[in-house]
Amino acid sequence: MKRIALSLLLCSIFGTAHAASGLTIVNQTAIPTFSGYNGQPAGVTGTLNTGSFGALSATTAGTFYVTYLGEESGYTNKFTLSVGSELFESNSLGKTISKSVGAGLLQFSFSDNSGVGHTFANGSVQSNVLGFAIINGQTNQYGKFDYILGFNDSYSGDADYDDFVVGVKFVATPVPEPETYGMMLAGLGLMGFVARRRKI
Repeated sequence: MKRIALSLLLCSIFGTAHAASGLTIVNQTAIPTFSGYNGQPAGVTGTLNTGSFGALSATTAGTFYVTYLGEESGYTNKFTLSVGSELFESNSLGKTISKSVGAGLLQFSFSDNSGVGHTFANGSVQSNVLGFAIINGQTNQYGKFDYILGFNDSYSGDADYDDFVVGVKFVATPVPEPETYGMMLAGLGLMGFVARRRKI
């Protein structure tokens, strides 16, 4: 019985899946500086003035979490992860939405309620008029984030990236590493050998 217990323990140790976070920035271009980052986002994140353009992509399957950190805008903006999974300016700071995703470009968008109603999806061509800055992650009272995303809506005349601000993080789905399969099979074989030997 002790041998079987030992075999099970070895299987559980060597068969344990290892998770790794996996967000990358595709087509990254540095934004040397932007100014005017103020209002509620600065109250949560501090004043920020550098970041980059680009698109967020997942290197593996996992869960993508998005937390509302504030806004500073004359327009009413929102963040959409999927239909029915959105963040609005009327939400409390710290509200989080999430979605299970596969590897590849993440599907989300920011939008404003200007006369035309502009939407900017992840992966679109960015400009100083409409787009979002990807800012280095940080820890604040609402969590630990891989990146901060600061939306600049279509209001002309500024590029402050604080019109709608969210924190994002990614948790990879645990996947058994290939080398653990052999260990698991060896453990199962050992269990079979011990069980067979007990019958003899």
